[in-house]
Amino acid sequence: MAHPANRGSAEQAFRTAAEALKAASGVAQRAYLRTVEVLRAGATHLQLPLGPLTAGLVVRLVLAPFAAWNYDDAVWFHTALSGYYGVPLYQRPGFSYPPVWGYLLQILGTVIHASGFGPSFFGVVDHNFAPAASVTSDYTDVVTAPGFNLLFKVALFAFDLLTAAVIYRFVNQLTGKPKRARLAFMAWFLNPFVIYESAIHGAFDVIVGFAVLATLILILIGREYWAGAAWAIGILTKLSPVTLGLELVLAIAVMENSIQQSTRFTVRRLAGFGLGAGVAMGCLVAPLVLQGSVQAMLHNVFARAQTPITIGGISISGLRYLKPFSGLLVWAFENSGTVIQATTTAQIVAIVLWAIWTVIMVRKDPVFGLFTGSIGTLASFMLLSPIANPQYILWWLPALTVFVFASGRGYWPFAVISLAPVFFSLAILGPTASLAPVATYTHLIPASVVNNEVIAWYTAPPRLWGATLADDVFAPASLATVAAIISLFVVWIRLAREEFW
Repeated sequence: MAHPANRGSAEQAFRTAAEALKAASGVAQRAYLRTVEVLRAGATHLQLPLGPLTAGLVVRLVLAPFAAWNYDDAVWFHTALSGYYGVPLYQRPGFSYPPVWGYLLQILGTVIHASGFGPSFFGVVDHNFAPAASVTSDYTDVVTAPGFNLLFKVALFAFDLLTAAVIYRFVNQLTGKPKRARLAFMAWFLNPFVIYESAIHGAFDVIVGFAVLATLILILIGREYWAGAAWAIGILTKLSPVTLGLELVLAIAVMENSIQQSTRFTVRRLAGFGLGAGVAMGCLVAPLVLQGSVQAMLHNVFARAQTPITIGGISISGLRYLKPFSGLLVWAFENSGTVIQATTTAQIVAIVLWAIWTVIMVRKDPVFGLFTGSIGTLASFMLLSPIANPQYILWWLPALTVFVFASGRGYWPFAVISLAPVFFSLAILGPTASLAPVATYTHLIPASVVNNEVIAWYTAPPRLWGATLADDVFAPASLATVAAIISLFVVWIRLAREEFW
C-alpha cells in the first residue's frame, strides 16, 4: 500500500501536469484562432507591385512565341489539334496525364477552330530536325508555331500571376510587412526557373503548385470544402498531390482539436474536405464518363509505369551523373523491379514521417506545421523518385516561397533551388535546343545549325567529372538542389524549437 505522503505527491504531480497540458492547449487554441483571424482579415483590394509585375510579364511575352521544349510541346500540339477536330482527349495515345491540362488545350483548339484558323496555326513538321530526333530520342521534328506557343503559354502565365498574387497577399497577412510581401512576389514572378518553365518549356506543373498552395491556405482559414476541391484539381492535373492526403486529413483533425471543438465538428470538417474533393473530381471526370474514355485515361496515365526504369534528374539518384557512379544507370535498367520497390517503400515511409511531423508541429503553429509538412512531403517524394524532372519543383515552390519570406529563413537554399534547375534543364539537349521555332519561322538561325548543335551537345565527351558533357552540368545542378532541399529540412528542425511568426 502506498504511503500517504507519496500518494499526495503523485496527486500533486498529476494536477500540475494537467494544468500544464491545459495551459498548452490554451496557447494552441489562441495561436490557431489568431492565425485564422489574421488570414481571414486584410484588405479586399489587392495592389500588386507594378514594376515587378510589368517586368515579369514582358520577359514572358518576349520569350514565349519563339522558344519551346519541342518534345513536350509536340504533345500539346497534338492535344490541341484533337480539340480542333473534335476528337476526345484520350482517343489517341500521347497525352499521358490526368485531364485538366488536356481540357485546357482542347478548349484552346476548339476556340482556334471557331476563329477560322487552319491546322497550320498549331505548328509544322520540320524534317530538318529529324536527325536530332533520331540521335537523342528526346527531340522531335514537330515545331510549334509562335501563335500557338503564345496562346497556350499565356494560360500558364495566368497561373504564374495568380500564384504570385496569392503569395503576395498571404505573406502580407502573415507578417504585416508589405516589403516582405513584395520580395516574395518578386521571388516567384521574377524567378528564373519559373520563367523558364512557363515561357520556354511550357510546363503545366505551375497549375499543380497553385492548387497545392490554395489547398493549404483554404485549410488554414477553415474552408475545407474548397480546400478539397483545390486538392482534387491538383490531383487531376498531375497525380503528385495524392501524397498529401494523409497529412491534410490529420492536419484538419489536429487543428480542430487545438480549438477544442467536438468530435462531431471534426467529422463535419473532414466530411467537407472529402465532399469538396469528390464533387470536384466528379465534375472533372464527368466528360470522360460521357465519352466512355475513363479506361483510356487510366491506360494513358499509367502506361509509363510499365516501361523499364531509368534514374536521374533532380533526385538522390542524380549521383549517377558522376563518372564513378555512371554504372547505376545500367544497373537500374536491368533491375527495374527492385528499384521501383525500394523507391516506393522509401516514399511511403517519407509520407508517413512527414504526416507525423505535421501532427506534432501544427499544434505549435498551424502555418509552420502545414506548410513544412506539405513541402517536405512533395520534395521528399521527388528526391526519392527514380527519376525526377526539374519541373516537379513547381509542385511545392509556391508554398516554399511563402514560407521562406514569411519566416525570413532559408534564403540561400531558395536561391539555389531557383537557379540550379535552370542549368540542369538547359543541359539536357544544350542551350540552343529550345530555338527550333526561331529557326523554322524566322530563319534567323538555320534549322540545320540548331539540329547539328543538339547532336553535338548530346554526343560530346566529358570535360570534368561526368560520363558525358551534359553530365558535367547535370551533376552539380542536381546535387546542389538536393543539398539545398536537405538544408531546408535542417533549418525547419531548428525552427521547430523557436517562435518565429
